[in-house]
Amino acid sequence: MGLRGTERQAQRAFERQVLAQIVALCDADGAVGAERVEQALGYFRETVAGNPAQQVLGRRLRSAVDALLADGYLDAAASPDSFRPTDSGRTLIAASRLSWWRRLLPIGQPA
Repeated sequence: MGLRGTERQAQRAFERQVLAQIVALCDADGAVGAERVEQALGYFRETVAGNPAQQVLGRRLRSAVDALLADGYLDAAASPDSFRPTDSGRTLIAASRLSWWRRLLPIGQPA
């Protein structure tokens, strides 16, 4: 796997981490405030100007959210200051929490 493949794999892993945070933090309404998710990931909007770590994290976070929206894992109709996972986004996270051997079982087969 080349450098580009490694970078893409790391970006996908970060996207899943962002989605997992969103799912974990959702309220009873099924949504969560964007700022709450950002803070859970270590990103703070009001930081010292010129903080390169926060700038990189902010760009990666925006890129991850855009990809999750494009893949249909986040609801594009949610208010701009919140995130709402779609059913497919919740399913992706639920499946990723299963043991590796459970993920290999055919659907509908008892464990």
